Formats: sequence, C-alpha cells, structure tokens
Amino acid sequence: MAIDVQDQLEDEEIVSAPPSPIVEAFQTWMREKGAWMATSLTAHAVILLSTWLILELLGYGVIREKKPLDVPTFEAVDAPAATEEIAKFELTKTSYDPTELTTESLTAENKEAAIEAKHFDDSGLPFEDSGGGVKSSANVMAGGLGGFNTSSMGAGGAITGMAGGIGGSDGFGKNGGSGGDGSGFGGRGQGSREAMLGTYGGTKNSERAVAAALNWIARHQSADGSWGIESFTKQCKGGQCGGAGNHKSDSAATALGLLPFLAAGQTHQSKGPYQTKINGAVQWLISHQKPDGDLSFGAGGNSRMYSHGLAAIALCECYGLSDDSRVRAAAQKAIKFIEDAQDKAGGGWRYELNQAGDTSVVGWQVMALKSGLMSGLTVKKETLDGVHSYLGSFKGKNNAYGGLFGYQPAGGPTPAMTGVGVLCSQYMGSQRGSPEITEGVKFIMGNQPDGGERNIYYWYYATQVMHNMLGPDWDTWNRKMRKLLIDTQIKDGGNACAVGSWDPDRPTKDHWSDAGGRLMVTSLSCLTLEVYYRYLPLYKLDKPAEANAKEAAK
Repeated sequence: MAIDVQDQLEDEEIVSAPPSPIVEAFQTWMREKGAWMATSLTAHAVILLSTWLILELLGYGVIREKKPLDVPTFEAVDAPAATEEIAKFELTKTSYDPTELTTESLTAENKEAAIEAKHFDDSGLPFEDSGGGVKSSANVMAGGLGGFNTSSMGAGGAITGMAGGIGGSDGFGKNGGSGGDGSGFGGRGQGSREAMLGTYGGTKNSERAVAAALNWIARHQSADGSWGIESFTKQCKGGQCGGAGNHKSDSAATALGLLPFLAAGQTHQSKGPYQTKINGAVQWLISHQKPDGDLSFGAGGNSRMYSHGLAAIALCECYGLSDDSRVRAAAQKAIKFIEDAQDKAGGGWRYELNQAGDTSVVGWQVMALKSGLMSGLTVKKETLDGVHSYLGSFKGKNNAYGGLFGYQPAGGPTPAMTGVGVLCSQYMGSQRGSPEITEGVKFIMGNQPDGGERNIYYWYYATQVMHNMLGPDWDTWNRKMRKLLIDTQIKDGGNACAVGSWDPDRPTKDHWSDAGGRLMVTSLSCLTLEVYYRYLPLYKLDKPAEANAKEAAK
C-alpha cells in the first residue's frame, strides 16, 4: 500500500532538539546586554564619521585623496616627457668669429649686403629699415618697439614682416606690427631673430654661447618647475657646479631661469626640447601667486619687491609671446600689485609696499611695466607719472640734466645705478639726443666692461642702454662685452656639469657672486648676449628725434 509521506509527517509529533549551550549563552547575553551594545556601536560610528568629516574639511584627507588646487595648467604640444634627460651641450673652446660689425656696417644703407660681406651665415629675413615706431594703426607693418613712451609715439627700427611692438593709436597699442610671434617681442621669432642678430651685433659664437647657457639652466631646474639660487646644486650630475648664492627667493630664481628662454622666443606653447621645462616654470609662478598679485613667494630679507618685479617681467613677456589668456590674468594682477606698492609721494619702489624708492628696485618694476605695456596689458597713467617724478628727483648741482643716478636721490652716481636709471629714462620717453640721455651715456662709456671688476648686473642694464643707442658707441661697447662673456663662459675644465654657465668667482669675482651666485650670473650673462633680438633698438640710427617727430605729425 502506498504511503502518503506528507500525511505521515502531519500525524507524527515533531520534537525539537534542545539548544546547545553556546546558543543558549548567546541568547541570554542578547537579552541582558544587546540593547547596551547596539547603543555603544551607534555612538562610536557617529564619532568616527564626525572625525572623518572634520579632517576632510581641514584638508587632511584620510579616506580619499585630496583634490589638487584649482591651478591653471598648460598643455604641452609634442613636448618631451618630464623625465627625459636634457643632454649636456658640448661647448669646446670657441674659435675666432670673423663677424665684426663696424661703424660702417651699422650705418650702411644696405645692411643685408654689409652682413653678407662679413660672412655672417644668416638664413632669416633680411633687415629692412621700415621707419617703425611712429603713431600708427594696427595694420602698419612696422610698429617699432617704442617702450612705454607716454607721448603718442615710440621710436624704433623694425623688421619687415614681423610684429614691431608698441604702436596703435595711443602709443601703447598692442599690434604695432604684424606677422611675428608676439606683439612687441617679434624680434624673437626665428627668422627675424637671425636677421637682427647680425644687424645689431650678434655672431655665431654669441648664439652658441646662448645655446650652451640655456642647456645649463634647463639641467638645473627642480622637478617642481622652479629654480633655486641656493638649491640649484641639488640638480648637479657628473660633478658639483658650485657657486650657490646665499639669497633666498624661489620666485626670483625661477624668473631668472625662465627669462633667457623667453628672450630666445621659446614659451610653454613652443615645440622644442625645453617646452616641458618652460611649461613647468610658468605654472609654478602662477600657482604661487597670492590673490593680491604678489609673486614674491619664498623671498627673504629685503627681497620682496625685487622678486616680484623679476617674476612679473617673466609673466608679462610670456603673455606677450603666447597670448595665453591664463597667463594674461596672472600678469595683469602682477602689474596691479606694482601699482599698489608704489610710493605715491616719490614715485618709486623699495623693499616693501609704499616705501620711498631706490633705483635698483625701481628698475625691475619699470621693466615689468614696460613688458606689460608691450604685451597689451593695462598700466595706470598715475603710475607712469610717478616714475617720471622719481627719475626727475636726481637732477642736482653735479647732475645738471638728471642723466646720472645713484642708489637714492641723495647719494652720488654709480655706474650700475646710472645704467638702470638711463634705461628707465629711455623707456619713459627721453629722446636719443636729449641732454639727460647724452649725460648718462657719456658716464657709462667712461665705465666700459673689462677683465677687472665684474658686475653683470651693471653690464646687463648698460648693454640695453647702449643697444638702444646704436652707432659707434654701441659698436665699441658691444665688442668688449660680447668678447668678455664668450671668453669667460665655462667650456670644459673637467666639470661637465658646469659647461655653459658662468662661474661667479672666476676669473675674477662678480659683484653679485655672494647674493645671486652662479644662477643669477649665468642668467644675466645669457640675457646680455640675447639683447640683439630680445627687444628692438629704441632709437632709429639714421633719423634724429626731430625727423621722427615730423613723420609722426603727418
């Protein structure tokens, strides 16, 4: 007979087995202490969650990685990897370069023929005197440099087919010329750079020295994109370069590292072996700028405004060359900080905001304002008026025309401060043949570079002054300056790491050896050799100021 299993299970009494001692103990524990334990666990969870939230708000991420600061980044195009090694530049003893510019070649009507006669290998654009620098529309081919002359014109030669610099309807216009790589900095483009090099006093050897210097600077950049006056030696390989300075300012050092690349027309947007290096430096400066525009990060002692001025020049030039809106914002903020820091009574700048000025600090701020105006940034007229007042305060019994400058108005003139002051006067509108310029240039020519006391700070400023003048005095100064720098650059000597730099202590000690060290001496030496194309000469050689004025009035 078939048995219905389901019926059988229903008919049988099911007896459950007694619980085990472990289960029975757990049930007893839950009845007696379960409620208390649940409360305790909840309280601990609330404490842990609150602690986590507080740490996150304070910036100490313990669960997830902290988000990076919202800092502009610059995409490098076809740039080498950040870890790629920069090969050392082989710089053997420089042979004699037959390219020597004479007074005749400087004044020759056919400058291209003069260069060719001197065997200069120039494959760039031919130099053509296009009469730049006058008040003009944005469509005029040659705008000239002009500086930031507060009159309606800015005199200057120009290269046909490239951006000439200041021009525009008000004398400050950004598009004074066309067709070049950056308004006001068009001479740094490859073709125009080569054309201007021979025309204004450069040689193949000077360019080789620049290439070696850029190589040394690139190899001594920190991984975060900065340079250090003290700490660059940490990047040395194959021997210690030595020559660290004792001045502490990472922003000034980074500007000194960046400026020679910008002078050569290279930016964070330029394809080339140093693009990543330049990109890192630009981003470092912007990321370390304070909300009020201050760029003096890491500056110690009395170096705040020195550091800010240098970094401001770098950002203004970078914007002028790249037209990058992200750089523009930082550069304009830097200009505003300079405006706010000016001593409103005397028109100068010193170590801190609103202090009575000194010429050394004033020079860096004026050059930043100049670079800003060349790039199309805004500068207050009151700020420029203040600069005029400061420069004019040096006129006195032994300085009849105000062309000689000391550290402060009450002190006597020195070569270095006169170099700074005369350059500022040139860019503030003093004409080539004006009494103050003539007075200052005469003083500078009485203190020409030689193998004795080295002062690269003075040479850097004075070379720009003389380059603006052109003519026989420039030729004389340039021959001495160029030869001295090329001859003293480190070429071998058993320390491959130092090749391309300038030793701050040898062959004689530079005036800025202790403070700025090898980085500052190398940067300013390189910039001095780049003067031929960094800026166009301010004054036209073959037309006096009166002729330019008549042309501007047409």
